[in-house]
Amino acid sequence: MPPPDLLRVRDLVPDALTCLRDCRRAPAGRWPERWRSGYLARHPDVFGVLDRDGDWSDPAGVTAAVAGLRDRTADLATRAETVRALLPAGVADVAGALGWAGEGGPVECVVLVGLHLANGWADDLDGRYALFLAVEQLGPDEDVGLLVRHEAAHVVHDRRAGIRDWPSHGVANQLFAEGLATQVSAELDPGRPPEAYLWFGRPGHRRWFDECRRRWPEILGRVRADLDAVDPDHHAAYFLMRDSPLRGDLPRRCGYLVGLAAVRRLRARHGLPELAGWSLPRVRAEMATTLAGLPAPD
Repeated sequence: MPPPDLLRVRDLVPDALTCLRDCRRAPAGRWPERWRSGYLARHPDVFGVLDRDGDWSDPAGVTAAVAGLRDRTADLATRAETVRALLPAGVADVAGALGWAGEGGPVECVVLVGLHLANGWADDLDGRYALFLAVEQLGPDEDVGLLVRHEAAHVVHDRRAGIRDWPSHGVANQLFAEGLATQVSAELDPGRPPEAYLWFGRPGHRRWFDECRRRWPEILGRVRADLDAVDPDHHAAYFLMRDSPLRGDLPRRCGYLVGLAAVRRLRARHGLPELAGWSLPRVRAEMATTLAGLPAPD
């Protein structure tokens, strides 16, 4: 269990559940306003960050999400409890693996109910990277422990390297960040196939892994050509599930596997704490060298 100054948890789920129970008694046309006033407005610092593009308050999105969530309050409460129970040991394991003793402030984790947008991510909150976990996305087949360690590794990595918003620094840096987070979770919970760490234990992704291997020269060539790209469409092509005009028919999220393969090669010569402290120029140079001739992962 980490010392208290390594982890701070903010649980927004009780307010979300109160809002969802309230929506049971209100007509659907009033759900978006109830969501805003009863949930989002209670945590303005969090949703000021998350709702920059209006994704968390979009009336159509709120209405659709509430329709599916308002009868799941007991289930969501249980999932939040599971997440809270896993966080202390997960953060402690990651801190030990990356040689971090709390410099730069604790890992702040926000546990919340979202709109089925993502299961976990890291984002800036009050000037520091924070970990966000959305309980409505954590299905029964998902290994929440893997997700907690992966996302915690992003936050601790940021504490070590002092870098914000890795995607904005280019494809090379995002490959490294995702590869490092995945490698950390793999070393803390060894023995699984690579796709388990990349899809957080959810079954059915061996075909995805095999397709990435089959098309490895094509994927690697595309990635190497785009190493310095910083625009959202290039980022989406390799790391997101949403469609990108630049992805074509490449396997979705194939950049995660490329990043993991590259970091595993670097890991043969460097410790995890050293990797976590590399500067952006060092990351860019090392990734360019490592990706040249990188074999497909086993």
